[in-house]
Amino acid sequence: MKKGLEKFVDLFNHVLCFFGVIFYITFVVCVLVQVISRNFLPSAPSWTEEAARYSFIYMVAFGCAVAVHRNEFVNVEFLHDALEPKFPMANKVIGLAIKLLLLGFTAYILIFSVRPFAFIKFQMLSTAMSLPMQYVYFSMVLMFGFMVIAYVCEILLTVLNWNEKEGK
Repeated sequence: MKKGLEKFVDLFNHVLCFFGVIFYITFVVCVLVQVISRNFLPSAPSWTEEAARYSFIYMVAFGCAVAVHRNEFVNVEFLHDALEPKFPMANKVIGLAIKLLLLGFTAYILIFSVRPFAFIKFQMLSTAMSLPMQYVYFSMVLMFGFMVIAYVCEILLTVLNWNEKEGK
């Protein structure tokens, strides 16, 4: 089960990174078009600023779940450093408890905040691109949905690794 879960997490991260890179490239191209057109053309296209903003939003939406797996979110290490010499098991318990709390918090935001908010905005249009805002706000549903999946996988991997190390 552990190998299958690790393969899933690896594939999940590769897919998220692929789409994150696509939106990053789109972001860079839009910003370059905006900068070049402001400096060298008589007028700058109005859509580039909006497209860059939406590309950045989607890039973050795909990148957050990858950050969960790579443990790249900011954390405080002083509790870990203080407990490690005396209570090595406490760090594992605290780490698992933190992941469970973050899973609960992320799932709560997805269910009770993001989903109703994102789906209310279906009728709105963006100013410059006349893009339905449902596509922009759907990035929040993706982000928190991917983060729920990522935290569930991380919790399962933590428990599987924990049992494996204790069994030896």
